[in-house]
Amino acid sequence: MLIRAATDQDAKDLAQIHVRSWAETYPGLLPAEEIAAYPYDLRLAQWQGVLARGGTRVVLIDGTGFAQSGPQREARFKPDYPDELYALYLLGTAQGRGLGRALLRAALGPAPRPFTAVVLASNARALGFYTRIGGQEIARTRGEDGLEDLVLGWPDPGMI
Repeated sequence: MLIRAATDQDAKDLAQIHVRSWAETYPGLLPAEEIAAYPYDLRLAQWQGVLARGGTRVVLIDGTGFAQSGPQREARFKPDYPDELYALYLLGTAQGRGLGRALLRAALGPAPRPFTAVVLASNARALGFYTRIGGQEIARTRGEDGLEDLVLGWPDPGMI
């Protein structure tokens, strides 16, 4: 499957994948109301804005998955982890084939720097993936939803 940089024309595909992956991933982990609070129209506007603003790297496997990375948003992590993985979503039918790792590598670019990713603590599948590829817990936080998140760090992303 081809991984490529997302363009402005990909907002619809990104929104569809985002909504579908949330519907597959988060039942039982997030309240149903929270999942429903992010419908296609909202995700479409989100991705149109992200792509129009630039400043992040968004990569896509058409109809299957995407990843987004960019500058670290959390000041306390910037000195050691200058970059951040903002999102990595892959539809369930494509999981377990190395595509998540490939998307992550593509999102980090040709010269990856140390980075973090925030993962819902109760998301065992995502935590398993991230720890298998070298993620190390560096902090615990509470999201706006009150749920516990883990901040994982990769001091040497070249090992992914």
